[in-house]
Amino acid sequence: MGGSRPFAGHGRAILVGIAAGAVVISIAGTIFHRQHHLKAEEVAVPKVLSVVTRKVLGSNHSEATPVPIIVQIDADLLHISAIVLGHPRLAVINGRTVAEGDTILVHIPTRAVAVTLRVLKISEGQVKLSDGTQVIVVRLNIPSPSAAKRP
Repeated sequence: MGGSRPFAGHGRAILVGIAAGAVVISIAGTIFHRQHHLKAEEVAVPKVLSVVTRKVLGSNHSEATPVPIIVQIDADLLHISAIVLGHPRLAVINGRTVAEGDTILVHIPTRAVAVTLRVLKISEGQVKLSDGTQVIVVRLNIPSPSAAKRP
């Protein structure tokens, strides 16, 4: 009846194994917590760079509103090659597919300016665009079959 004691034979080895495993897991958890906490502190430390400014430039016109740039958008800058009247309504403008509410960037070749136009409405044969101040209506450009055959 020697095997009836609670910590005899294999019972003692199992208990020692569980205790050793708990110690190893605790140590590993502590190491992980410290490493993680150090990384969080490194991120939280603000990095300040010292900068020396020799001269501050100011303007006596700094409070004045800048003069707006007025750009005429030529109809040749916008090419509508397809319109789809499904849901959502789509149009292909300058090779880019857009829907109502999307914006398209148009580069003006005569000036170093780009204008953002919002697609207001896509309807049969035309698209209404706006730059915020004016509405531009551009019609679908379908080349004639004879013009497409020319080299």
